[in-house]
Parts: sequence; structure tokens; C-alpha cells
Amino acid sequence: MDIRTIILTLAFGNFVFGVVLILLQRHEEQSQRNPFWIAAKFLQCTGWLLLAGRGTIADIFSYTLGNFCLISGFAYECWALFRISNRPVPLVYQWAGLAYALLGILAATPLSATGRLAASTLLSAPVLVLSAWAIFRSGWSTSSLRAYMGWSTLLLAVAASLRGILALTTNGEFVLFSQNPIQFISFFILFYMMLANGFGMLVLSKEQTDLRLQEVLKEQKAILDTLPTGLCILRNRVIELCNPAMEAMFGFAPGTLQGQSVRSLYENDEIFEAYGRSIYAEIAATGRFEGEVLYQRQNGERFWAKDHGRTIILGERPEAYTVFSIIDITEQKNQQELLTRQKEELEATLARVKRLEGIISICMYCKKIRTEQESWEQLEKYITENSDALFSHGICPECYARSLRDQIWS
Repeated sequence: MDIRTIILTLAFGNFVFGVVLILLQRHEEQSQRNPFWIAAKFLQCTGWLLLAGRGTIADIFSYTLGNFCLISGFAYECWALFRISNRPVPLVYQWAGLAYALLGILAATPLSATGRLAASTLLSAPVLVLSAWAIFRSGWSTSSLRAYMGWSTLLLAVAASLRGILALTTNGEFVLFSQNPIQFISFFILFYMMLANGFGMLVLSKEQTDLRLQEVLKEQKAILDTLPTGLCILRNRVIELCNPAMEAMFGFAPGTLQGQSVRSLYENDEIFEAYGRSIYAEIAATGRFEGEVLYQRQNGERFWAKDHGRTIILGERPEAYTVFSIIDITEQKNQQELLTRQKEELEATLARVKRLEGIISICMYCKKIRTEQESWEQLEKYITENSDALFSHGICPECYARSLRDQIWS
């Protein structure tokens, strides 16, 4: 296999990895994508294709533009590593990388073939060192994959430096298609790095997605664990997931309610079936349920709860799930019953007071009162029966004086 064939293989490999990265990120949110990797792969693909045309196309394309694309691709690969490590990549960094590649290659264009090869190789070495530094700064000590990619990139930087130095110091012509061990070793390392960084990037992208997913799951779990409202997800009326507040509400030990049928939350089969029919019929008709449900705790205590439920689809799973939030309203129910009793008592009192309003017919001699039934009752009895008033008997001073006088005269 000659050098030209190896270069074409490098171009094809970078193109394939660029397409795979596009497909991998197409369903991700814009803020979560890493466009630097895609740009890096297609820039390197273009650079290698132009280099493969050395001798058949003008040097301005095969050398100047080809090496500019190649070194810019290495720079964008560095920015991609910054991005995947959650480090910002200011626009000035991107322009600086492009300016470095362009000015360096333009300055080397007038040199001899050997000088140009040495210059382009040495220009790529600092960019590769920066990429290795970016990997090491991103937590290589905690990730074997990142450590592997970091050391591999550093190896490529060392190989590029040695290749450039050897090109300057070797007697004779040292050009791109020279068939010598140094060239083959250098391109072997380049081919190895294309595979290592390509597959490594795919794995790192998945690793980054998994880390974000784990963070989201931790946040959701923290919210569920601290939420005072009971929350559960059901499938076929079986509890797939519930929070601690739900388990505490029904008196279950942590972790014991998950996987159980909701039948364990009702007093008997009849109530379980009746609520199931009414709740899911409303969800089927309106897409949600909201109402009061009579439950039973594990110790047999009955209580009322306010339920809010709706059907959800998780991901691409064909089966439907139902999520419910449950609020214990026992205290509210007790307060409502107390207020109802107090209202009834007040209404009864007002009704009795109302009977004492208006014109009351009273005997002018014995002071008996005529009732609605046309009977005559003692004043004390009538008022006692029609109000909350009670009577105690005494004697006024006038009656006392008159009574005493009558006793003396008698």
C-alpha cells in the first residue's frame, strides 16, 4: 500500500465518522450538540483529499488549501474536546485557530517541497498538544477512555514533531509521497489516531449523554423524594414508581409499594373495581381525572384523598402509563364536616329564634301563650322550647313587699 492510498483511506475514514456524528446528534437538542467534531472530521476529510491530489492539481489547492483544512480540522477537534468537557469555546479561539493555520501555511508555501512538508508537520504539532491538554484537563484521571485518547493524541504530536525535524535534517528529498519508513510510521500513527479519536468521540458523546441523563435522573429523584404530595406511575393499575411521600401516606415501608397492584390501596374489591371504572373512563374521555377517592391505609384506616391523573407515553414505548398525584384531604374533610354540623346547628337555632319573632298572643291575666296548635302554654315552657333560654325563679321587691303585707294582714 502506497502513501497516496493511505491518504485516501484517511479521507474516507474521516468522512464516515463525520456522517456518523451527524446521525448521532440529529435527535439531540441544539444546545447539546457538538458541531466542532463534525466540522473537524469534514475539514480533515477535505484536507486529505486535496493532499492526495498532489502532483495532479495546483499546489495552491494540494498544499496550501489542503494543509490549511487539515490543521484547521485538528484545531476544531481541539475545540470539540473543550466542548465535551463543558469548557466554553469563545469565537476568538476559533478565529485564532483558523488564523494560525492560514498564516503558517501561507508562510510555508514558497519553501521547497521538503521545507513545506516539515513546516506543515511542525505547525500541526502545537495544535495536537493543545488537544491532548484539553483531554487531560477534562478529567482524564477518572476516565480510562479519556486518558487513552489524551496519551494517543500526545503520541501523534510527538510523531509529528519528529517527522518535521527528520524532514529538515535528512539528506535528500523528503516529500509527501516518499516511500520511507518514517513516512509509513507517521501515516500509520495518523490512521491509528483517526480510528482511536473517531470511535473515542462516539463513545465520549454517549458518555456525555449518559452523564446528563444521570444528572437529570438525580434531580428528578431529589424532587420526588422531597415532594410532600404523593406521586405514582401506574401501568395496568400496577405501581411502577412512587415517591416516599406516597409510601408514608399509605403506611408502607420505603420501597415496598413499588410493583404492587393498587388493589392494596382500597378497602375491598368492589371499591377497587368501581373507582377503576370511573377514573379510567374519565381519563379516556377527557385525557385526565380529578376527583376525591376513598382509600385505605395499610393499618386499615380509611381516608379521603384528592387525585389528579393523566395518561403519559414514556419515550417510544407503545404501552401507556398513568401518573397520579395524591393529596390526603382527611383534615379538610373533618373541617368540612365540622363546619357542616355547625351550620346545621346555627340554622336550627335561627329557626327557633325566628319562632319567637313577630306578634305573640299572650293571656292578659295568666300570661299563658297561645301556640300555633291553638293550645295555651306557660310562658316559661314556651320560651324554653323555642329558644336556648332557661328560667330560674326568684321574687321581685314589689312582689315581696306585697306578699309580706298580705301575710301580716292575714
